[in-house]
Amino acid sequence: MRTDYNEALEYLYSLGKFGIKLGLDNIGELLKISGSPHLGARGVHIAGTNGKGSVAAMLSSILKEGGYRVGTYTSPHLVNFEERISVDLEPIERDRLVAYIEKYRNSVEALNKRGIYPTFFEVVTAIAFEHFGNAGADPWVIETGMGGRLDATNVTGFGTGVITSIGMDHTEHLGKSLGKIAAEKAGIIKQGMKVVTGEKGKTLGIIEKRANEVGAEVFALSRDFDVEVHSTDIHRVKAEVTGIYDEYSLSVPLAGRHQAVNAALAVAAAELLRNDAIYPEKSAIISGIEKTVWKGRFEVVSDNPLVIMDAAHNPAGATALKRALEDTGLWGKYTLVLGMLEDKDASAFSEILMKGALRTLITEPEYSERALKIEELRKITGRFGKVKCVRKPAEAVKEAISYGSPVVVTGSIYLLGDVLSKVNFNRK
Repeated sequence: MRTDYNEALEYLYSLGKFGIKLGLDNIGELLKISGSPHLGARGVHIAGTNGKGSVAAMLSSILKEGGYRVGTYTSPHLVNFEERISVDLEPIERDRLVAYIEKYRNSVEALNKRGIYPTFFEVVTAIAFEHFGNAGADPWVIETGMGGRLDATNVTGFGTGVITSIGMDHTEHLGKSLGKIAAEKAGIIKQGMKVVTGEKGKTLGIIEKRANEVGAEVFALSRDFDVEVHSTDIHRVKAEVTGIYDEYSLSVPLAGRHQAVNAALAVAAAELLRNDAIYPEKSAIISGIEKTVWKGRFEVVSDNPLVIMDAAHNPAGATALKRALEDTGLWGKYTLVLGMLEDKDASAFSEILMKGALRTLITEPEYSERALKIEELRKITGRFGKVKCVRKPAEAVKEAISYGSPVVVTGSIYLLGDVLSKVNFNRK
């Protein structure tokens, strides 16, 4: 009997019992099953702590505007699982996704008998790559799941790479220092690759060291290309980007100065795609940026009352969100709704954002087994001010709205997806 959508996803998530295994052996075995569709594929590989998804969304929009059939792989999803895998910005059809899961379930069981235990992320990566191959997607825009050097996506041999901002996250797997984390991210760099990055100082040095070792070239923000922010509001940021080869006046439909930086990285990467004989025109780069859709990133989901959702989940993300709130005049005027995962630095994160909040409601994401229990979050946040516990995220947001001030919902993309699936907002 054919597996239905929910049963298929339940099986995929059950692979989480194998945890996170950094390495390329399992994904290599899985991709052999579909004829190794990644071999010879062209595209952009994106690593970093924050901003990967935004850069991927911008690049995919640019390539679609340029007339290319682009395959995009990002994670995690916001509301629906199929958001992770898209061709021409259209998510994979549910029936097709279920068929792939059924196929790989049989393959995983066969591999298990050989003592090989693929993880959730490895199987989803294999599905994405096979789907892109079957759909004739060219080029691909691929976001790493974690790290880079041993990430399942690092079997690709693309000519262009992006390393976005690097911060302290996933330290249990990537290392306890920015240097170690940067070295893992830089592991996506391969011979002949041209890489753009927003990093400076020590971390830039680590990235360039890797590039020199393998015969790659690094283009750094503020040295080889640049960005100047002209204005920002709750809906967009306007900026002038001086790329590697040209100049661009951009209206980025994502708020926050950090999104202007992400746009500069996307523009520079789009220019460097000529390394793979991919040539999006200047007009496609500009219109691609202006048509970018990337939900859950300082997204206004309600205008009256004003409700903003942001997928920030680590201290660097909280700092970027703080700056966006300051730039838009909302700092010190909002009700904060906060829910996080247990493997994140909830203390540093909440301290940054609670300083600008009129009040804080804490909650517990319902759609993740890694959710930080509300009792633990209360102990952490209680050090920075008075908090109110509302266990169900949707109820927390509804109560926050009742106070009449702007509402900011943040801490985890799982929290945002939970709320968006249950609350109907007043949108324009």
